[in-house]
Amino acid sequence: MLEWEARKRAEEVRELQKALSDAHNFLFDERQRLLALQAENDELRLQEIQDRKTIQQLLAAPSGRAGGHQPPTTAPGPSIDHLLLQIESLHAQLNEQKQLAAERIAALQEDRRIREQEEEAHRRALTQQLEVASERLQRVEEQLRTTTKDYILGRRERQAAEERALECQAVLARERQGFLEQTAEQRRRASAELTAAKQEAQTKLEDMTSNLRAQVKQKEEELINLTSVHTTAVAQYDRRVSELELKVARLTEANKQLELRRHLDCEGWTADVTALRKTLTAVDRKLHEMRLVERLEDDDRLDAILKHLRKKAPKVLLPGPSGSGASAGESMSVKSALAEGLQDVRSQVRDLELRVAEKTQKTKPNGAAPRPASATKLRR
Repeated sequence: MLEWEARKRAEEVRELQKALSDAHNFLFDERQRLLALQAENDELRLQEIQDRKTIQQLLAAPSGRAGGHQPPTTAPGPSIDHLLLQIESLHAQLNEQKQLAAERIAALQEDRRIREQEEEAHRRALTQQLEVASERLQRVEEQLRTTTKDYILGRRERQAAEERALECQAVLARERQGFLEQTAEQRRRASAELTAAKQEAQTKLEDMTSNLRAQVKQKEEELINLTSVHTTAVAQYDRRVSELELKVARLTEANKQLELRRHLDCEGWTADVTALRKTLTAVDRKLHEMRLVERLEDDDRLDAILKHLRKKAPKVLLPGPSGSGASAGESMSVKSALAEGLQDVRSQVRDLELRVAEKTQKTKPNGAAPRPASATKLRR
């Protein structure tokens, strides 16, 4: 791979060198044409200068009189200045030609030197390749001699191996014949044993088949019994589930009714507690009036205070023992009325507590119901 790359690069270098030489030749040719054009241009300029001078001389010549004899005019020869200019132009062209020739010679020498270097490098490469090829040829010849020797030895070994193989083949043929005879004997024995085993297996198979059929029949009977038992149990469980569902529905409805009743009882207790609180407030104000009556001696001031308190007090009738209302209050004194009012309030509170206790005991089977907050506050 590397040799191929090196050869490819060497070919590219040679092609580039050839292209460079062609470019140098083309450049020198173009410069030669340029020098020829410059020489032609100098000649044309000198001719132009000579023509101008001739025209000036012709114009400067005196014209003859009218009717007189005019001397003949001759073409003037080239002047010294014209010749000097022509000499300078020729010298310049000569110098340029010399410079061009020197450059061309130098370029040719450089090209020759490069080509010699390339040829030297190519010769060295060929010499190196020749040495490598010689070494490779020597190695190949050595390998060929070794291979030939190995081949001869291998052929001898193969012949010896073939002889040994023939001997082994004869031995194996004799052994094979003995094995065939033994195999035939073994086959006869195996055939007899197989026939006996088949008969025995057939007998055992028939016995096992009869046993399995009896077991299958027994299992089928058990399966039928279990199926009937399962059907009966499923029917019983379905009936029990339906009964439990009805019972749950009834208990749910009863629980709802108890919850509604409890809610209504709580509302009634709340109303009773509110009425009792108003009654207690009225009793408290009556007690306050009694204290004021006992303390104050001024009747006018006492009447004013009592009037003010009665205006602020709620309109609640104090219940009496017989429930007659205002007629009983008029016949009783203030102290007895207050005492009876307090006793009545206490009795109502006790009745309310008893009702709460009864409701609590009734609701315990369905779950312990919490004590109403209004009754607890009233007891406190």
